[in-house]
Amino acid sequence: MDRRIVLELLPGAAFLLGHMIGGLLWAAALAVVATALAVAVRWRWDGSVPWLAVSTLVLALILTAFGIVLNDETFVLIRPTVGAVAFAGILAVGALARPSLLERTLGHALEIEPEGWHVLHAAWIAITLLSAGANEMARRALTTDQWAIYNVLSDPALFGLIWLATWSVAYWYWIEESEA
Repeated sequence: MDRRIVLELLPGAAFLLGHMIGGLLWAAALAVVATALAVAVRWRWDGSVPWLAVSTLVLALILTAFGIVLNDETFVLIRPTVGAVAFAGILAVGALARPSLLERTLGHALEIEPEGWHVLHAAWIAITLLSAGANEMARRALTTDQWAIYNVLSDPALFGLIWLATWSVAYWYWIEESEA
């Protein structure tokens, strides 16, 4: 198994462990510690900082701290919503840049037409807003125990949807090499 996959799974596993030990605030605190550890290890391995993980860590740290200080689990429950809406906003602003945020980030791996980058931004924004809406529905409809499991499983599902959207856009907008 790729060691990076283990690092990606570490915060979710820590979240579930913390929830079993002491509830949602414990879960969030352990997930923050695991995320900080994962970021540090990735920095050590790669020599670069994974910015998405760092931004997730900062958001989780702030909301978890508020939750612990105020003894209010709501801050933990809304973290995925706030994170998804913030990411959608960043993507929307990034779509206006030239080259776009996703083109700067993925352009080395994807050779797609300019229109494809617009479609990809729109798809990622829609998926992250869908994720925010799903979390809001889940946190209102599920018990805390059920939401904890949903929270851990929703991240791989979100990644899968983003991967599928990226693959689909690349398929339709790939720049073919001209035959000489």
